[in-house]
Amino acid sequence: MVNKKRIAHYYISLSILSFFIPNALAQTNADSGCPIEKLKNSDDNNLRRQLNDNTILIAAKPGAKIATISLKQLNVFNTELEAENNALFRFANRAHIQTEPEVITNLLLFTEGDKYDAKKLAESERLLRKEGYLYDAQISATENCDGDINVNVVTRDLWTLLPEVNFSRSGGENKSSIGFRESNLFGWGKRLSFSRTTDSDRNGYLFVYDDPNIFSSRYRGRLEYADNSDGKRHLLELTYPFYAIDTPFSYGILSYSEQREESLYRRGEEFSEFDQTTDLNSAYIGHSKTLNNNWTQRISLGYVDEQHTFKAIDTTFAPLAKNRSLSYPYISGHWFEDNFIKVRNFDSIYRTEDLNLGWNVKALLGYSDESLSDDDSRAVYSFSFKKAHFTGDNTLWRFNTDIEGYWNKEDKQLENFKATSQIQYYLNTSIDESWYIKGRLQYAKNLTADQQLTLGGETGLRGYPMDYQHGDRSFLFSLEKRYYWEYDLLQLFKVGGAGFLDIGRAWFNGKNNGENNHVLKNVGVGLRLAPSRANAGTMIHIDVAAPLDSDGDADSVQWLVNVKKSF
Repeated sequence: MVNKKRIAHYYISLSILSFFIPNALAQTNADSGCPIEKLKNSDDNNLRRQLNDNTILIAAKPGAKIATISLKQLNVFNTELEAENNALFRFANRAHIQTEPEVITNLLLFTEGDKYDAKKLAESERLLRKEGYLYDAQISATENCDGDINVNVVTRDLWTLLPEVNFSRSGGENKSSIGFRESNLFGWGKRLSFSRTTDSDRNGYLFVYDDPNIFSSRYRGRLEYADNSDGKRHLLELTYPFYAIDTPFSYGILSYSEQREESLYRRGEEFSEFDQTTDLNSAYIGHSKTLNNNWTQRISLGYVDEQHTFKAIDTTFAPLAKNRSLSYPYISGHWFEDNFIKVRNFDSIYRTEDLNLGWNVKALLGYSDESLSDDDSRAVYSFSFKKAHFTGDNTLWRFNTDIEGYWNKEDKQLENFKATSQIQYYLNTSIDESWYIKGRLQYAKNLTADQQLTLGGETGLRGYPMDYQHGDRSFLFSLEKRYYWEYDLLQLFKVGGAGFLDIGRAWFNGKNNGENNHVLKNVGVGLRLAPSRANAGTMIHIDVAAPLDSDGDADSVQWLVNVKKSF
């Protein structure tokens, strides 16, 4: 399958010009001149950190329709505030190409004249917040004198044309890139980027064009091309996605090809490399049932053809994986519960977050017969679920499990089986402080020679180099004291902090583990910077961690600078 971890490295970048962070999104309500029922409010200081939800709106009369839709678009900076009224910020507002109103209205799940549905207003607000060119969005409504509904949509733009001069360091390895990115091309919501990237394994060029609404439709297209020192990569994707919870159908095609040099690690050091070529083509069509009691079910049918070819190179010192070929039809199911609330200070800092307390379950089953693949017959399977749950006014639990792999019919055994289960616990002691605990278990069985299960700086054990330990199972426990400060650093960043303890181990069961023979521990502190005038939805992590158990092959202090999607 597509190497999602590697592709994700290209999607997330730290821009030196990510210096735009707004104050709270302005809230505006049109005055109808008629009595307005009180909107549902919540205590600003409640320890659930739940925000007012103005999209749970009003008790409208049966059959009420949407009379008008008013759109208010706020610029990057609010120059009415003294802190943001300076020459640089005023110039940024003038130079910024505002998002076209049509782009905003095309994302809404309702139009004037539609029957009023509060759920569609709430979901439209979430869809707007997902867009990388908007910092936040708020949709509210009032009842007019005729009993129909006037809807107000407020959005705040981000600065989107950014040169990228990026550097990150994690687990003793450096990554960098230089280039440019425009995530709202001419105000139409298209993304165009070009960059030169360098990391421990390769350097090269990457071009990306992403169109989330082709010709103002719901079709989505993505084109990528990379020319790297160890090979090339292309991706072409065209889909009609399940863009909303009750979208009745979806379909799409994908073509992906990549040649690259992959590395294997031991104790944080690269000990072997090999050449891998991956070719994948797929197509699918899916159907979704109508939302019923907040639940929906989606069934998809598809076909995948994928080839994995491995070759030895001068630096190959480990056994080479056998070539794999899979060609299979599959059926997948997705069971989804719509139970969203708006919160803050969980994954971001003083920014609206959409937290789903409902179930999210996915399963896939396919079969690659040797007559189609010219390789061993294999069953292909995957399963995942997510759930969040408040057990009290200040305690949140998050659960997720992922399982994937093959059943090799000829060998009568599991192949590349991987299972990950994770629990997260938040104890909110105030609106801006919390205790956070994460526990993760991983298990692998019969991994092919191109796969590793590792634990180190990039996978949660922050006081050690990347891929420091490896095995067929691992555990990780992290304890953090988190701080969400309502402070604007130069009006550019929201600031947070953390003190943390990590404990973990990766090992092979029933073997002499040698270097993996003991549990590793580290302590550290970190700074969190949340830019949101650009690069909204990302978090800059600056961590300093010290290992408490090592054999002298790990530095006494590890510095980690990278960009993640959450705190």
